[in-house]
Amino acid sequence: MQLHPHANQVLAAASRMGRQQADGSRSERPRLDCGKDCLVMTERNKQFVFLCATQVLCVTIGLWLQHRFVTASLFDAADSQARLLLSHEADRLAASIIGEGASRSSFSNVDAGELRRKLETNNHTPRFPVALVDADWNVLNPVTDNSANGFQTGQTLSWDGLIERPNIEYTLGGFIENPNGGRIAIAVPLKHETGWLVVHTPAKPVRASAVVAADTLPLAGALAATWTCALLGITVFLLISRFHDRMDRERGNSETKSLRRIQTLVRTRDAVIFGLAKLADSRDPETGDHLERIAIYASTLASALRDHPRYNAVVTPTFIRLIGISSALHDIGKVGIEDSILRKPGKLTEEQRNRMQEHTIIGGECLRQIEYRLGQSNFLEMAREIALAHHERWDGKGYPYGLKGKEIPLTARIIAIADVYDALASKRVYKDAFPHSKCVEIIKQGSGTQFDADLVEIWLTIANQFRDLGKRYGATDLVVEPLSPAPENVEADEEEVAIF
Repeated sequence: MQLHPHANQVLAAASRMGRQQADGSRSERPRLDCGKDCLVMTERNKQFVFLCATQVLCVTIGLWLQHRFVTASLFDAADSQARLLLSHEADRLAASIIGEGASRSSFSNVDAGELRRKLETNNHTPRFPVALVDADWNVLNPVTDNSANGFQTGQTLSWDGLIERPNIEYTLGGFIENPNGGRIAIAVPLKHETGWLVVHTPAKPVRASAVVAADTLPLAGALAATWTCALLGITVFLLISRFHDRMDRERGNSETKSLRRIQTLVRTRDAVIFGLAKLADSRDPETGDHLERIAIYASTLASALRDHPRYNAVVTPTFIRLIGISSALHDIGKVGIEDSILRKPGKLTEEQRNRMQEHTIIGGECLRQIEYRLGQSNFLEMAREIALAHHERWDGKGYPYGLKGKEIPLTARIIAIADVYDALASKRVYKDAFPHSKCVEIIKQGSGTQFDADLVEIWLTIANQFRDLGKRYGATDLVVEPLSPAPENVEADEEEVAIF
């Protein structure tokens, strides 16, 4: 189809505007659905639980390591104290056996056999068990031991953690494994390393106080862990809450900016669309504020339908908003009609009438191409329906496709009433304005033939609102009847009013 040059300009401008609006909407559209808000809250809880679990784990490991360290320190301190007492006992034994002034280091001048004889003949009773062992740590006979759980002759001593005591000359210390219970012992070397003098004591009594102290550590650790984890949990909660609150504020600010930008884009879109429609409408200098009136008429009738149970499921607030702006494009196809036809003051010929009727096809094709370039859009789909079908009739005698009854989209049926009312109530090049009462009578006569009878019935309840809105937006309501005779070449019948 060959379009008028003005139509190509409108198509190009509308396409550019549509792409800009779509790009802006896709990039800036805020995400406000409840599901994602719920996910945000869940993510916050997950972070809190994870950090708290990590803190509890770290505190627990730290307290466990502390418990092990303190327990080992208590046992080591008890063992060290016991070895010190055993060293003193070795010094007293040396003084008793070898002579006054001798110390345990003096045993290095006595071989194992000599010390054995002296031990057998000495009357000194040691306070701790004493054992004489050879170089291979085998216990020799006899064994001086005042404990029934001491070492046995011929027993090989097995040291666990043998410690050299550099600050105590010639002395080794450590723990000896024993079937009758572990022993804490020191070992003093004899002459030429022929053997060792071992002074020992049971480990259990020595470590009893350390065990008692160590038994209180778990309770103390649990209390410390509880307080520490509680404080850390509060700290983590405050930090996470502060972080998320700041993120929520930033997200809220971003969403607000996005909403404002989208609102600006929508307003800009509406203004550009209305401007393009006015550009097309401006070729008919006598239509005045036709587009403004059509928009407000359509919104008013749609709002009345919303209160009707038959239509309230379809006519939503979004529907009302969209039809208000989409209706401005109902005659956009007139940019493709020649001025000689569009501005002709007299009655059109059959050929001219057919050409005029093509404005619905031109408008629908123009909007279809915009929709093809932009992508699916409720607004463009509604505008295309209106442009194509607003001259269809309920009885199927309209144009361009002869749709009948509910085959005609609801939007087009609404605009048909609004457009005909405005055409009747406004002065045109081919007619004077009709009074409101006559406009109402003509539309009532068209109920069930030209218009949807249900819509006409609802419209009649708000017809006076149309009259008031028409006066407010510049429609000329002549109350003088009958109409002044018009020159023959400009006379037009009511059918032609309904057509254009």
